[in-house]
Amino acid sequence: MSAIAIINYGAKNDYARMLPERASDLVVFSHHDLKSTEEFAYYEYVPDCELVPYAELSILERATATDFSHVITDNEYDLERAARIRARLGLSGQSEASAASFRDKVLMKQVASKTVRVPRFRGLNHIGDLMEFIGEVGYPVVVKPRKQGGSRDITVLRSSSELERFSRLRWREDLMVEEFVPGPILHVDAVLAEDYRLISSSRYLRTPLGVLGGINNGSLQFHPDEPTAKELEVFFDQVLSAFELPPVSAYHLEVFQPRPGELLLCEIASRAGGARIPMITRATYDVDLVSTWLRLSCGLPVRPAPTTAPDQVHGAVAMVPPGRAVRPPSRPPFDWVTDYQVNEQLSAGATAQNSTSHLCYAVVRGADSVELERRLLQVERWLQDEIDAQGSTTGAAEE
Repeated sequence: MSAIAIINYGAKNDYARMLPERASDLVVFSHHDLKSTEEFAYYEYVPDCELVPYAELSILERATATDFSHVITDNEYDLERAARIRARLGLSGQSEASAASFRDKVLMKQVASKTVRVPRFRGLNHIGDLMEFIGEVGYPVVVKPRKQGGSRDITVLRSSSELERFSRLRWREDLMVEEFVPGPILHVDAVLAEDYRLISSSRYLRTPLGVLGGINNGSLQFHPDEPTAKELEVFFDQVLSAFELPPVSAYHLEVFQPRPGELLLCEIASRAGGARIPMITRATYDVDLVSTWLRLSCGLPVRPAPTTAPDQVHGAVAMVPPGRAVRPPSRPPFDWVTDYQVNEQLSAGATAQNSTSHLCYAVVRGADSVELERRLLQVERWLQDEIDAQGSTTGAAEE
């Protein structure tokens, strides 16, 4: 039987469990050292795999003697690379052009602006471009890399003094700028294929960028019968109508809502949402976003997407690393907390490095987004009180 090449990023992905029918056909190159790899046809842990071309070279070299049927990845940063490999091997899947349109935020907004509203934006070649854009739209503005994720390396400029401080930093050649859009950020998480459609609509508890400033974050789902959920699904379809779409993909769409009834595209990625999003989606719809996406991409069967509305929806709140040594709180004493996890990998005194950074997180259930938000704020207060009560006590979460 032909082989399946995988360029992996997820530290906990269990491909023997996700793709058991094809486990012995898997050729896996991984950014993280995985467990449960004994069944694979080949496995190699490649440090910095997403940053070095070794996996691409090795797959193409192996293709001279191995018949590959699929090349897949769970990693947004490897979408273009996987598409290049497929193109060279004549395999179906997302094209290079499609992958690029979901990766490059300037190109993404150029494409999406054909069907939906987007913030004013511009690619940056030099500081003069940034000055001109600020002159046109005013402060604040958001400067960020065109192909980065997780709120990494994003700068909000609110004044000329902040612009001057920014000008003293090393200039990157991959920057863009867009106007700052106030208000909540909503998100849609989906898996789509010819005979499969799962849509989950949510709102971030607070802007993901706030984590870098020490603000806790999370997500709360809308019940599919709520008007905002229906509005988001329509907007999601309008966004996708502008793009060249792969036969199968997961999607993570982020949407600005400056006022009720008004939606603007923030970003869309052709991959599953990260952090706690897969967990709350699985809790509500009993669907694993990543394994469903990858199984469909390999032509393997999955259970039909749910067609009835769930009885309850879920949300999660993550406590930001406090930057001092603390013991993670114990599990909150509420019966509607369905899961509680401590970040065992967090070093003592750590601070947030990206939007997924956390000391601990709690998952809660509720009838709708209103009840979820009330419960998330209640559990957040309980956890924060537990952290604050320690004062400067030493002893943080260790590996």
